[in-house]
Amino acid sequence: MSSTIQKTDANPVVSALLTAIVFNLGHLLINGQQRKWLYTLIACFVGSILCLVPGLVIWVLSVIDSYQTAERLQKGESIPENEYSQPMLYKIMKMVDNTATCARA
Repeated sequence: MSSTIQKTDANPVVSALLTAIVFNLGHLLINGQQRKWLYTLIACFVGSILCLVPGLVIWVLSVIDSYQTAERLQKGESIPENEYSQPMLYKIMKMVDNTATCARA
């Protein structure tokens, strides 16, 4: 069972920028989701190595997810450590991480 995260000081804009610019770090540093950060980072790299388009798609969805998750945390929501806010990213990542969850899927 994964732990839950509560961070009312999470900033969606900073989270999205860090995710977009610095190796998906918004998931880790702002949202506190270590496992999600690791899996999405690896998926971005593998997708980019195999063919640029899958890596870019995962990266864009990851930026959106990071923003949406930080918004949820900022509103005071308690979310599981491996919870995805972006349903499309969740469906992709569920193939490699069977512990992933998504309340919006």
